[in-house]
Amino acid sequence: MKVAVIGANGKVGRLVCDKLKKVEDYDPVAFVRSEEQSKYFKEDVGIDASLTSIEESTVAQIAQAFKDHDIEAVVFSAGAGGKDIERIFTVDLDGCCKVVDACEEAGVSRFIEVSAINAEERTFWYHTALRNYYIAKKSADHYIRGTNLEYTILQPGMLVTGKETGKLVTLDLLETKKDSFYAIDRDDLAEVIVKIVQHSKGTIRRTIPLANGGLDIDDFLKTLYE
Repeated sequence: MKVAVIGANGKVGRLVCDKLKKVEDYDPVAFVRSEEQSKYFKEDVGIDASLTSIEESTVAQIAQAFKDHDIEAVVFSAGAGGKDIERIFTVDLDGCCKVVDACEEAGVSRFIEVSAINAEERTFWYHTALRNYYIAKKSADHYIRGTNLEYTILQPGMLVTGKETGKLVTLDLLETKKDSFYAIDRDDLAEVIVKIVQHSKGTIRRTIPLANGGLDIDDFLKTLYE
């Protein structure tokens, strides 16, 4: 299966590409916005790449890139880092919506988006420095839910690096992680993405909050369909 990783050059995107290329019968295709990034993935990582900027490309151009690479599933992990307000809306919001439209145009049904914890809850984020970022994420999530795609919206908490545990908190205990801002290691998030790309059972048309906890990732995923 060919899997487009939108935002492949980001921290989570790189991890997803590295993990997916090790899975038999799955081939990640890095969707990137510069020749330098494309060269990196082709020569250093050893996977295919598509020079397709979700900001500059039209929906039709993104859809054609999906067709050209025989894409069967899309992982959207692109983001502006929550800083540049203009790019928050051209990447996190409109970029996501364009990719969703391109999926529908190209006939790609499986779509996995990396969103943010409690995106639906304005009281959680409205009076914080991340308000613009959350407005974009909330709106993108809403747009996705209005499609016929076999989507999964993942809502991780604060992303950290170098503290991977291989474990997640069960949904009924999620609020016990509030004081740690629902922290989750990027490696664990990438592992979840790769596993649900392979086995979508229990995740289609669902929004799933994620934070590190005490349950193995495989066992956590089982709770979604038991």
